[in-house]
Amino acid sequence: MEWLYELLRGGDGIGHSILILSVVIAFGILLGKIKVFGVSLGITLVLFVGILLGHFGFVINPEILHFFREFGLILFVYSVGMQVGPGFFSSFKKGGITLNLLATSIVVLGVGITIAIHYITGLPMSTMVGILSGAVTNTPGLGAAQQAFNDVT
Repeated sequence: MEWLYELLRGGDGIGHSILILSVVIAFGILLGKIKVFGVSLGITLVLFVGILLGHFGFVINPEILHFFREFGLILFVYSVGMQVGPGFFSSFKKGGITLNLLATSIVVLGVGITIAIHYITGLPMSTMVGILSGAVTNTPGLGAAQQAFNDVT
């Protein structure tokens, strides 16, 4: 019975980490299917189940967590690319150049405002990058910023 306790609470290995992540995902998906007044939170509850288990002291080996973060980011970027990639070049015929220039200008403007707020308020640049990534819901941008920050330090 000691092995079960070690697997659930005190394990530091791959089995413990996969079990915790599987429980979080399974319960999150199951709870996300529950509708209250016709509304369900869906896949968002995976995040909340993870936060709840973290609150109660369930932890994962940091090296394995790093692997899952990077792998999840890779899968996210790959799936977005697979979804929008086939129509990317054909969209240039329908005003795609204008839309891409507009999107680029929005990113450049956001970076400019972030740098300005950094100098005005004195907040650390790492905090400002997090705010920028959260404001535009740019997960790959946040991942790239974290990697660049880790490479510098």
